[in-house]
Amino acid sequence: MSTRTLLILLAVGLFAIGTDGYVIAGLLPEVGRDLGVTDSTAGLLITVFALAYAIGAPILGVLTSGVPRRPLLIGSLAVFALMNVGTALADSYSLMMTVRVIAALAAAAFTPACSATAAAIAPEGKRGQALATVAAGISLATAFGVPLGALVGGWFGWRVTFIAVAVLGGIATIGLAKLLPHVDTPPAASLGARVAVAKVRGVPTSLGVTVLWIAGAFTVLTYISPVLEDLGGVRGSALSIWLLIFGLAAVAGNSVGGRLADRFDTTRLAVFSTLGLTVALASFGVLGSLGVHGVAGAIACGVVLAVWGVFGWSFMPIQQHRMVQLAPDEAGVVLSLSASATYIGISLGGFAGSVALAESGVAAVGWTAGGIELCAVLAALAIAVTHRRRTLWQVPATTTTTTVLASSSENVL
Repeated sequence: MSTRTLLILLAVGLFAIGTDGYVIAGLLPEVGRDLGVTDSTAGLLITVFALAYAIGAPILGVLTSGVPRRPLLIGSLAVFALMNVGTALADSYSLMMTVRVIAALAAAAFTPACSATAAAIAPEGKRGQALATVAAGISLATAFGVPLGALVGGWFGWRVTFIAVAVLGGIATIGLAKLLPHVDTPPAASLGARVAVAKVRGVPTSLGVTVLWIAGAFTVLTYISPVLEDLGGVRGSALSIWLLIFGLAAVAGNSVGGRLADRFDTTRLAVFSTLGLTVALASFGVLGSLGVHGVAGAIACGVVLAVWGVFGWSFMPIQQHRMVQLAPDEAGVVLSLSASATYIGISLGGFAGSVALAESGVAAVGWTAGGIELCAVLAALAIAVTHRRRTLWQVPATTTTTTVLASSSENVL
C-alpha cells in the first residue's frame, strides 16, 4: 500500500463530488424536460445541494469529530455514490430533490475528512504536496468532469452521467475500504470556536465578499446551458466544448491567482479579480439585450467564458490567502467558514438566476449576475481602502500561507 495510491483514491472521491455538484448546470434542459419542470425550477437542484452542503458542513464537522476517519470516509462516500444512483433513477422532482440533499450532506462529511486524512498520511516534509494532490480532484472536476459529464449526458442521457459519477465514487469507496489504514486526526473545531473566529476583525466582511463573488458567478453558471443555447445555439454535445473552455480557463485562473497572492497585496488583487468577473458576467446581459445570436453569439460566449474563468477563479486562492492572513492561528477554521460562505453564495446565486430567468429571460440573468458582482467589487474596494489605514491585520513576514495552510489542514471544515 503506497501513500500515493491512497491520495489518488481520495482525489477520485473529490473529483466525483466536484463533478456531481456542478454537472447539472450542463444538463439542465434535459433534466427539466424529463422531470416535467422548467429550467429555472430544475436549477434549484443546484441551489438546494449547495445550501445543504453549506449548512451541513460545519454541523457535521462537529458531530463527526469523534468518529474515526476510516469509517467516516468510507461510509460518507458510499452514501454519496448510492445517492447518485438514486438521482439517476429518480422519476419525480421531489424525489430527486431529496436524494440531492442527502448526497450534499454525504459530500459535506467526506470533504473535510479527506483533507485531514491526506495531511495525516503524508510523509514528513510532503504535506503540502499531499494536499495539492487531493485538491486536484476538485480542480480537474471543474476543468474536465463537468464538460465530460455534459458530453456523456448529451450522448446517452443525463441519467447515465450520474451513474458514471456513482461508479467513480464506488471505485474510490472500495479502494479506500481495502487500502486505507486507521488514521488518527485531531477533532474538528467546536461551533463556538467557529463563531469566535467569525468575529475576528476583517473576517465577516471578507466572508461577505466571498458570498457575493460566488453568488454572482452561479447566477449564470447554474443556468449556463439555457444561456448558451439562447445566445449561441450551443446545445447537446457541443455544450461540452464551451464548458471545457471555461474549465481550462478556471484552472489557469486558479494557478495565476495563487502566484499573484504570494507576491502582491491580496486586498487589491481581490478588487481587480472581482472587477474582471463583473465585466464578464455583465457581458451576457449585454449580448442578450443586443440580440446577439448564432455564430457571433457562440464565439462571443466562448470569449466571455474564458475571461470569466481566469478572473473568476483567480479570486479563490487570493481570498484564501487573505483569510489566512486575518486569522493565521485559526487558519483551518477560517477556511472552513470560507467554504461554507462559498456554498451559501452558490445557493443564493442559483435562486437569483432562477428568478431572473423565469421573469425576464437570459439577458436578465447576465444583468443580475453583473449587479451582484458589482456589489462584490464595491465591498472589496471598501476593504482595500480600509486596509490601507490599518496594519493590525498584517501577518509577520516569516509566516507563509503555504505553511499555515498545510499545518492547519486537519481542521478544515
